[in-house]
Amino acid sequence: MCCCCPQPQVVVNDVCVTYNTDAEAAAAQQIFEHAGGSASAYVTLQNFNASTEAASLSTDAAGTNIIATAEPDNSFTVFVPNITELYVFSATGGQVIGQVKISLNETVRP
Repeated sequence: MCCCCPQPQVVVNDVCVTYNTDAEAAAAQQIFEHAGGSASAYVTLQNFNASTEAASLSTDAAGTNIIATAEPDNSFTVFVPNITELYVFSATGGQVIGQVKISLNETVRP
């Protein structure tokens, strides 16, 4: 017997985004956007040793909701329960270079 409504499935997508910016919080660089539905994610901010200062990651464009900060040659992982956007910036406008890995978990219907 076949069911008419398939069960929802959890889908995991890994996204890696490289950044290279000298933006301060007020002009943070958007590096990720998830427009459809509700999703959660483990987010790892990696700041390469070529950076001049700490990199910060925020869920808002103004840089007021900082979820992670990493000094040069370090990384920080955080769980974000309802992810929609991510922005990266440096505190004083120094150049920061690194990568953000997002392990996105969302429920979808087949």
